[in-house]
Amino acid sequence: MNISFKSLVSVLVFVIGISASTSYESIEFLKAKNLTADYCYARSYAEVSFVVQNCTHIVLANFEVPARETLELKLRKNSVVLIEGTIKFAVAHWDGPLMHITGENIQVIGGTNHLIHGQGELYWDGQGGAGGVTKPQRVFSVKAEGGTFKNINIKNCPMFCVSIMGNDLTFSGFNIDNNDGFKNGRGKNTDGMGFSHSNNIVIENSKIVNQDDCVNVICSSNAVIRNVHCWGSHGLTISSGLSKTDRNNDVYNITYEDCSIGGSLVGIHVKTHPAGGHGTVNQVTYRNIEIKDVTKFGVEIQQDYPKGDGNSANNINIYNMNLINVTGSVKGSKAIGVRVSCGSGSCSDWNWSDVKITGSHKKDSCNFHPNGYKC
Repeated sequence: MNISFKSLVSVLVFVIGISASTSYESIEFLKAKNLTADYCYARSYAEVSFVVQNCTHIVLANFEVPARETLELKLRKNSVVLIEGTIKFAVAHWDGPLMHITGENIQVIGGTNHLIHGQGELYWDGQGGAGGVTKPQRVFSVKAEGGTFKNINIKNCPMFCVSIMGNDLTFSGFNIDNNDGFKNGRGKNTDGMGFSHSNNIVIENSKIVNQDDCVNVICSSNAVIRNVHCWGSHGLTISSGLSKTDRNNDVYNITYEDCSIGGSLVGIHVKTHPAGGHGTVNQVTYRNIEIKDVTKFGVEIQQDYPKGDGNSANNINIYNMNLINVTGSVKGSKAIGVRVSCGSGSCSDWNWSDVKITGSHKKDSCNFHPNGYKC
């Protein structure tokens, strides 16, 4: 094994003031690497298991993960992981995930020239998860309690890119590039970042180019998505009603702010599934959102997903849906600025201000009218 470390004890100088909670000093890649030379290096997939079990300060450096294998990082508490070079995943028609990270109070930091490459171009067939070849469903999967994930570059996700479950997590500086998926319409279901069953999540300062939801929030609370810029996606999304059980459908206190989305199917998208259990979507705010050249709906809040046929259900109540300074344009003869389709009595207390979507050749379609917006 090519593992470089002097002392597993000395690496503890990296972490300052760690307590039983999530208190630690957030660090950048170069600063972290320069603090000491006592990192454990994994320069091949075969070395990863040993390094993760024995070290808290780790470098993953430029290797390929074998087909049908998950790069499993079951990190020790307070671990710091640096990523160098290209981590590539050999092709296999299986469900994945390609990379799975677990731990408590952890930090995962990408280096200047690193890349996590899912090789989606070798899977895409225009069918996504609806057919065709079996594709790994997640590239970068996280289940953690407390942590930061910084400056991560991901390219060509076969399907979903980043999947999150946990509490007290920050994702900053993600660059997700699925631009190749636009060629001949081959990339499908390439969701950018999504989280479920989570609390206290921040996603910020990121760029996502993909062919499905840019960011999707499911069954979660207390989250902020800010300064995230999307292209070609299906929306800045809230989803509810995916679960048949009532307790797994609630979404509470979610804010999207200072974000942009362009060249997409939908700009702002809130969708509830009539076939699901009961639940609530409460205290959702979209603030300072720029929408450009959306081809279907600038804003769509629907309780008739996925059919969009107007037969909306009331299994999910949507309260306190706030849109503030949402501006931009739709493009195409069939595009509509705003569509609202609520079930009977299931929408209330919506407050909108400075919402203006131009370019539509058709009138807005609304069966519920927010305060402050003429729909």
